[in-house]
Amino acid sequence: MFRKQTVPQKLFQLLKAAFPAIFLAAIVICFAISIRLASKDSLSNQQESLERALRGGAVRTYALTGSYPQSLEELTKTYHITYDPEKFIVEYTPTAANLLPDIFVIPRKDNTDRS
Repeated sequence: MFRKQTVPQKLFQLLKAAFPAIFLAAIVICFAISIRLASKDSLSNQQESLERALRGGAVRTYALTGSYPQSLEELTKTYHITYDPEKFIVEYTPTAANLLPDIFVIPRKDNTDRS
């Protein structure tokens, strides 16, 4: 009555039954990876944008007044530049009134784990 299945036939039956679940898991994994990559790109774009805004504000201040801002607070208040201090560390080091300050925007490490 019943024909006994061989090992390859049983394996094929098992794979055929599990294929939808495996396919769905692969799609979910690809989706999660793409979201994480997009998040990292977004953070990188925010970092570059903030650094450009700070440098641009410093150069505009120099063009208007003849000296660069002496503090980060002065620069951010004058040009209404806002940023999330939980996402970035901003290092603003003025050297002299007539030299462009060192401006670094560094993403915080704990930021990369957030989605």
